[in-house]
Amino acid sequence: MAGAESLFHGMKNMVYVKGGCFQMGDVFTDVPSSEKPVHEVCIDDFYLGKFEVTVGEYRKFVHDTGYRTEAEEQDGCHSWIGNGMEEKIRDHNWSNTGFPQTDNDPVVCISWNDAHKYIQWLNDKEGRNYRLPTEAEWEYAARSGGMNYLYSWGNNKPAGNVADESAKDALSLLSVWEGYDDAFSYTAPVGSYRPNALGIHDMSGNVYEWVFDWQEDDYYAHSPKHNPMGPVTGTYKLLRGGAWDLQPHTARTVSRYWNIAGARAVCMGFRIAHPLK
Repeated sequence: MAGAESLFHGMKNMVYVKGGCFQMGDVFTDVPSSEKPVHEVCIDDFYLGKFEVTVGEYRKFVHDTGYRTEAEEQDGCHSWIGNGMEEKIRDHNWSNTGFPQTDNDPVVCISWNDAHKYIQWLNDKEGRNYRLPTEAEWEYAARSGGMNYLYSWGNNKPAGNVADESAKDALSLLSVWEGYDDAFSYTAPVGSYRPNALGIHDMSGNVYEWVFDWQEDDYYAHSPKHNPMGPVTGTYKLLRGGAWDLQPHTARTVSRYWNIAGARAVCMGFRIAHPLK
């Protein structure tokens, strides 16, 4: 492990994840869903961002490149307009979300394509091989190395930024975790809550995180056992982890959501991964 960690000597905010095999998918219920069938997956060692990519980090990319996100170039970002209603607002984007954020908050209104452009820039800047985590890597890490944890914090009461009483104060018709107050109505600065057993923060809640894979309806039924990377192509890209404004069940470690690669919303962000070599 010492040798593996030396790759990122002096590199902040990347966590070494020791690989292994686990039962991927909904091991908690017998209800048919896109989270079935449960299947064995084996993951090689890799690195994963300790935190979601922040507003401040994305700002450096924009400053260096002049990049304009798809929200800025097109018709805005899906945002809340009150009373549990949402629509795409033309002026909303990563730097103007419609609610207060600091540079330490996770960047949102980011499409899969925007995340990809950021990673290309970071690789050029640092001479590395960052990428989005695969769906299997994401779930393995969220479950603290494949443990049967329903949420990244475990199987106990909430310990992250999910739709809660604070969010309901701001958006009255949200479906929330009744009786839980995480103290943030919107996104929370990364690292505001305790990490999971691997030392990774906010894998349940805060923002939905884009992963590498395309979505395919029956992919779990024929997924490769070793290091699956999803279908070669598809219509939709996958997101994981739920968000500050979404129903509690989306924060489960096995929950899956997908959208087109150009989709963006005030609940969508990302974190980066890096292979061992």
